[in-house]
Amino acid sequence: MYQCYLTCPRGLEQIAQEDIVSFVNSIKIDQGGVQFQTDQAGIYKINIHSRVGMHLLVELFNFDAKDSDDLYNHIYDFSWDKWIDPKQTFAVKVRGYSDQFNRNYTTLKIKDSIVDHIRKKKLSRPSIDKNNPDIIISVFISENHFKVYIDSSGVSLHKRGYRNKIHKAALNEALAAGLVILSNWDKVSPFYDTMCGSGTIAIEAALIAHNIVPGLLRDKFSFQNWKDYDENLFKKIKAEAKENIQIDKNIKIYGFDLQFANIAMALYSCKSLGLDSSLNFKKQDMQNFNPKANKGTLIINPPYGERLNSDDESINLLYKMIGDVFKNKCTGFDCYVFTANLEAVKSIGLKTKKKLVLKNGSLDSRLLYYPIEKGIYNKKGSS
Repeated sequence: MYQCYLTCPRGLEQIAQEDIVSFVNSIKIDQGGVQFQTDQAGIYKINIHSRVGMHLLVELFNFDAKDSDDLYNHIYDFSWDKWIDPKQTFAVKVRGYSDQFNRNYTTLKIKDSIVDHIRKKKLSRPSIDKNNPDIIISVFISENHFKVYIDSSGVSLHKRGYRNKIHKAALNEALAAGLVILSNWDKVSPFYDTMCGSGTIAIEAALIAHNIVPGLLRDKFSFQNWKDYDENLFKKIKAEAKENIQIDKNIKIYGFDLQFANIAMALYSCKSLGLDSSLNFKKQDMQNFNPKANKGTLIINPPYGERLNSDDESINLLYKMIGDVFKNKCTGFDCYVFTANLEAVKSIGLKTKKKLVLKNGSLDSRLLYYPIEKGIYNKKGSS
């Protein structure tokens, strides 16, 4: 069994746990991720199944260091030659905080120690590649305590493989999937994103609705470069995931955006996934939203302000328009707004039933829930 850590966007730890619980033992929620134990098959399954995970890290060892020489010795003593071949490339990523250990210097010290160990054992050394390494070593520092992991994912798991281009303000796919799951969409009533950008939220909703695991389109995972990689086991796990796909033609998912270039990107992603007939994307202003259904789930991630290069008045007018559409067009709907502009949401003019605290990168954000019922809306929303 391996001791592992799956990172995820802040605020989605509970979902990350529920997402992988059937593949692991002794799972425990942490800040920004979950800790657990799993086997080789579990590592492969989590990498293709996790909807909100980012990096699946496998712990190699941990230690306390008194100084940089002590750090070098602890790293050097590990059996790196069993994990990294001299013909491979690797990178070291250091995170965390320490008054004593400077991050850049610590990174160089760890790299040198790993290279020296492998050169001594194999009479040859691996190269460093920061952009596309075969092996990624992640080190977490807390003052003088070090935890050393090998990254089984490589490129972050939110990069599913269905995009050719990306909208400059597109949501992280793992975060988008988390928003859909948090909405408790019933998958029976229609799903809408009326400010869809390049379609991330709607596409992730489709993957969830049709039971398509997000890692199936990925070309590569870092664990495929490991010495113990079991290709037959991984092929079997992927085949099982494909067999479990359940395309339901009754599911209705819609995405609308003002910019045709965004709709074009969304349509390309649909084609990559083979979901051309399962999603409906259209160029349309949210002001013209006129759903035929009397029940549905709607999630939007409107501009926060800095993306519009606009003043406070125009962003407030945008959010007021959102509130007007909710009130006038969305009776019977569960409406959600995900935003980091906690002032502008007050212009929506509706009372939130629920406010979930999340992070969008480094931005403090909220997922605000507005169940739209018949009545007179005159209460001010709040963040």
